[in-house]
Parts: sequence; structure tokens; C-alpha cells
Amino acid sequence: MNVPRRRVALLSAALLLVFCAKDVFGEAQLSRRPYPQAASQTSMSLLWRTVGGTIPVVRYGPSPDALVNEVLPVQILVRLGGDVQGPAGAPRLHSAPPGTFQYEAAIFGLAPGTTYYYGVFDGDRLLAGADLEHSFTTLPAPSSGEPLRLWVVGDSGNGSTAQILGYRAMREFVAADGKKIDAYLHLGDMAYNAGYDHEFTGHFFDIYADLLCNTVCWPTMGNHEGYTSSGSLQQGPYYDAYAVPTQGESGGLPSGTEAYYSFDIGRVHFVCLNSHDLDRSVGGEMALWLKADLEMADADWLIAFWHHPPYTKGSHDSDTERRLIEMREFIMPILESHGVDLVLAGHSHIYERSMLIDGAYDTPTTLDGVVLDD
Repeated sequence: MNVPRRRVALLSAALLLVFCAKDVFGEAQLSRRPYPQAASQTSMSLLWRTVGGTIPVVRYGPSPDALVNEVLPVQILVRLGGDVQGPAGAPRLHSAPPGTFQYEAAIFGLAPGTTYYYGVFDGDRLLAGADLEHSFTTLPAPSSGEPLRLWVVGDSGNGSTAQILGYRAMREFVAADGKKIDAYLHLGDMAYNAGYDHEFTGHFFDIYADLLCNTVCWPTMGNHEGYTSSGSLQQGPYYDAYAVPTQGESGGLPSGTEAYYSFDIGRVHFVCLNSHDLDRSVGGEMALWLKADLEMADADWLIAFWHHPPYTKGSHDSDTERRLIEMREFIMPILESHGVDLVLAGHSHIYERSMLIDGAYDTPTTLDGVVLDD
């Protein structure tokens, strides 16, 4: 193994883990391509996986042939599969395949609204990137007036032909007019049937790999992820897969949890909630945080998203299901009293959109006196 002399001191005892893993699994292979997460104006995280250990290094810069900056192994968080031997207290993945290593590299000191190209390496061996496809763009400054193109998807993750054709149609549409996707919002149920680790890989990361390697996905947990992941514990394949801002680093009020969070893209403030397995009541921690976050928001547009829709008559009924009723009766008044413009949700397998409404909190839902503009 070629280990540059200047890095040896940084690797210390962790190098033993890498060598042991390579003895068992041979030369490490990429098992989940790198993808940017937790974007802010001045930082970005990159996540990727291998089977077998590596000496993880990220190189990035203004072009694929000028990766002039480097994130060293000592700066990269490594999460280990359950069967991988490691130091006591090492971060663990919930249920990853044998021999899995997940790497999370946080990059700081970046310029707002700027595109960088990157490669991930095993020492000096390129694993992925160093090309035009692998890039990330930091969030624009609040003063930016640039329009945003969002791709909003819910309940996609069954690996079906329909899922693949839907993704292909989006890619063809974007290619035709030349304007890229600025952000990918996923409304949950991205890994059918039960949110297992292998379902995330096969039904999400593999299918969308060409988009995810250069576009941040901002997720919310659906009921199918909820079979194996817990919002209160922040554990499971869903929480292994994503890194989201919890300390206000991307704008908004710190939530202190990956179960719900907020962020700003230019003049748009986004709030992501957990409608599945947390307290939805007005006095609950999530609702109290939501009120405080919206009170401090300074944006032209306010957008909220979660999984369970407050209004639907599709494959689910918002007048009969508890989670949907509570999101309407408890959470919608908070959003509307703070001027939220748009709510996005999944769960019900149909396309629906409402008129411009205000005060539609009753169960059963009625149109009387709540339609502002039809």
C-alpha cells in the first residue's frame, strides 16, 4: 500500500483497522458512490461507502483537473458495519452489508454559491470522481435573487420501471432546457418495503446515482423507512444514509436532531418535519421548535415538507388517519399563522394540489369559508 510520508502520523492506530480490513476483504471496492449532503453557504459534507477499509481522502477544487484542496483521513468520520472490528466506541452503521465502511467528510471554508469538483480516494487510488460529473455547489447567499428548480419526489423507492422512467423523464426535461436541478426534496418512502439498508442502496442510491453525485437530497422520513429507523433515537438505515443540518449551519434555528430541521437556499426558507413517529402535538418539542424557527425566518418564500399529507383523498384519507389528521389540526395552524406559502407531502399515491386555502383545520375537511382563491 502506498501511504504518502506526510500522512503517516495522522493515521496512527486507525491504520491497523485499515490493514486488517484489507487482509479480510482484499482491495476495497466502492459500494455507494459519493454524494453531497448538509450543504451550507460555506461548507459541504461528502458521504460514500466501501466494502473493505481504505485510507479515505477527498480532493476538491475549481475544476476536475485542479483538485488542489485535500481532506485528510484524520478529518473524516468513519462508520463501521456491525461485523467490522474497530476501536471501542467507534460509530456503527445500523445494518449495513458485511465489511461496510461509511465515510463522512465535512469540508469547510468554501465560497457561497460556488461549484467545486471532487474525487474520493483510497490513499492515492481514485475510487470515484475527478470528472465533470462529480461536483457540489454551496448554497447561495441570502441576497441572491436566482430562481430555484426543485425536484420533489415522494414514495418512489420500489425499484420499479415506473420509478426509473420517472427519473429518466426528469433528466430528459432538464437536458432539453439546460437548467439543472438546484435541490432534490424527497418526501419519504424512498426505500420500500421496510427501509432496509439494502433497499436504500438498490432503490435509491443506485437508481439516482448520476444525480446524487452532484445534487444535494434533502430528505424526510416516511412510514416505510420507519419500519427500521427511529426518529426519537435517530438510528436506522435512514439516519445512516443522510447528513442534515442540526445546528442552524444551513440557516434557520438549530433543531438539535436529524429528525426535523430547516435550511435556506437563497431567499427560500425550507422546514422539514417528521410526521411519522414523533409527537405532533402543539406543545411537543417539534411544534415548539417550528414556531421559533418560523418566527426568526427572513425569506421571500417559506416552504414546509413532510411525509403524511394534511389533505388527501387518494390512496390514503386525511379525514380518517391519525397522523394526517394531527398534521392538519396541530401543525397547519402554526404554518399558516407564520405565513408559510407551500406545503409538500407524499404518502398518498396520487397527484393532488389544493386551492389557496387558510384555516382548513376541521375534521372532516370542508371547503366552507377556507378558500382564499379558487
